[in-house]
Amino acid sequence: MSERHRAAGRPESSGNATRTAIAAAVLTGLSAVIVSLITGLGASIQGFVTDSLFGEKEPAAASAPPRPGSSPQVKVVIMPVGDHGFMVSEKRATSAKDKAVLAGEAPPEAWNPLLRKLGVVSVNANTYKVAVTNASSSPVTVVDIVPVVTRRTKAIDATLITPLGGAAEETVLAELNLDQRYPQLTRNGKPYFSWASQVLQPGKGFVMVVQSQLLGREYVEYHLRVDYLDERGDKHSLQVKDPDPARRVFRLSGRVDDKEYTDYWDTNADGTGHRLYSREERK
Repeated sequence: MSERHRAAGRPESSGNATRTAIAAAVLTGLSAVIVSLITGLGASIQGFVTDSLFGEKEPAAASAPPRPGSSPQVKVVIMPVGDHGFMVSEKRATSAKDKAVLAGEAPPEAWNPLLRKLGVVSVNANTYKVAVTNASSSPVTVVDIVPVVTRRTKAIDATLITPLGGAAEETVLAELNLDQRYPQLTRNGKPYFSWASQVLQPGKGFVMVVQSQLLGREYVEYHLRVDYLDERGDKHSLQVKDPDPARRVFRLSGRVDDKEYTDYWDTNADGTGHRLYSREERK
């Protein structure tokens, strides 16, 4: 380097230090972005990497959404089946009013508002119906209904509410095992829609009864993605969310040991309500 250029710029050692600092800043920023992505995506990123290394099945690829300005050609209704079984909540019932509802000392109509307030979810298993209808004027073919997991964390352990009575059972046409990293609807151990696609004429539909289960010590939130073909063979997707904050069927928690729950509401002596059990009373 000429003396003229060296004099006009910074000393060489200073320039090297500047370049090093810039490179470090870029790498630090890149690391922060990577950490942010991993934190936001959580188990999904970890699962993808693990499955790539060990050859497990990768998640289904997302299909194209409906064209802009067009309405979904299928209508989907989710209907819970049976009463609540065991329920857990990330919140606690602390007010006298809420405790009176749990104790069975309030009118029955106060029950569901309390469940909405607490945001309860079922423990280990729940059952619901999926009703799919062709809302267009031309045939459509439903090729898949995909559970899309959006959250997977440790099991809820703040509040457990035991059931007062049993829930009615129905014939289960599809099973959903949420313990799997990439769950799917199955029937007799095979993917449900590997049996046949559902071709729906205008106004026609079908109903699936789904039983989901989660036996591990985790908590899972998901929604359903309905993939279908229009009459031209173009593929579309419809995202289906939870229908009712009081009966959140797309959220499920595993169970922990009884003594691990902060609050344990078990049935009272006459079975008409609940009372709060101490850890010493829990079996």
